[in-house]
Amino acid sequence: MGCNGDIVLRISPERLEIALEQQKEGGVVARKNISPEALAACILGSRYDEKARATGLLPEGCVAAILEEVNTTYFIRYPELYADISYYGTEYLHFPLPRLVFAFQHLAKTGKVGKCRLCVVKDELLTPDTPTYHYPFSNVNCENGQICTGNNALPAYPDPFRLHTLMGYILRLPNNNDYFMAAHNRPHAGYRDLLELMKDKSPGFYYSDILVEDGKTLNAFMNGR
Repeated sequence: MGCNGDIVLRISPERLEIALEQQKEGGVVARKNISPEALAACILGSRYDEKARATGLLPEGCVAAILEEVNTTYFIRYPELYADISYYGTEYLHFPLPRLVFAFQHLAKTGKVGKCRLCVVKDELLTPDTPTYHYPFSNVNCENGQICTGNNALPAYPDPFRLHTLMGYILRLPNNNDYFMAAHNRPHAGYRDLLELMKDKSPGFYYSDILVEDGKTLNAFMNGR
């Protein structure tokens, strides 16, 4: 036994017991059995990890980031409410958009972008409880927000702070009818009719007459739900 106050850990494989012994003043030894769970919690609770992972310079408009072992997911609010889009050969220049948040899974070693997701949020100061809506157009899976880019290869980004440019690149990709659902706009309009309806409207018209809430929040989107 060491100096007064030292604690000795005794493990008995035969009796399947873990005991703590502590010598106190006057030669008194205090003994207490503990559970494996209590021992594990004590060890893990006292662990000090000096390793830190810096995000580096974040992409413009980044509202959150999830750092994992091999990749980082960046959540970026698209700063514009207009974009040039196309649908089966028809260009719609300076087309109005609702407020969008993109999620890009960036692989640091290769600079490649894995999963791309998108959600429509209420046009307000973002909070975890900000309501989200069904994306009214195509190429976005309504269940998880994953973007279908077809056969279009996404550019690599050795420097992740340039990821904000990927949003405009994706919006300029040709649109088709994949994942389009008329039930995801209030008039239940077909895709072409919806584009014609919206081309001369302001972005605010989405919130008053077009968008359908999906019952989720920005926090649920960031957690992949």
